[in-house]
Amino acid sequence: IELFYDIDLNNTGIISRREMREFLVAEGYTPQESDRVIKMFDLNKSGQITLDEWLAALEVTRDDIGKRKDEEIVLHEKCSVISSDIHVRHQRKIVDMTLRIMDNNKEMKDSAKELKQALDKRFSRLWQVVIVKGQYWAFYSHEPKYSFV
Repeated sequence: IELFYDIDLNNTGIISRREMREFLVAEGYTPQESDRVIKMFDLNKSGQITLDEWLAALEVTRDDIGKRKDEEIVLHEKCSVISSDIHVRHQRKIVDMTLRIMDNNKEMKDSAKELKQALDKRFSRLWQVVIVKGQYWAFYSHEPKYSFV
């Protein structure tokens, strides 16, 4: 299931044909092989792969995978997740990117700029990046399934 969320770059809960093909080609599949794999997973031939189709193609049920969303997950000792509704796999990638970028920059403003550019490129979304030291208050809005604070 983590691979599903890895391929679903925009975190919609649906893998587009483009997302799946780009992933497979990057993994070394030919375009023809990619098309065959996509057909295996796109059970209703809609051009999109839902999580239910993904699980059905793998002959796995939701009960088999458990309820991971309710688990408490520690991403890194230097990181506290205040609120998030994106998959933990994406959270881990964001934390790894953040720590790597902050280690490479002396100025927090440079880290924020580089992190925003990296997130926009990796997840194809508009990101707001705020790096804070100490106590703070924040009010923000976001689309459902695109929050990571």
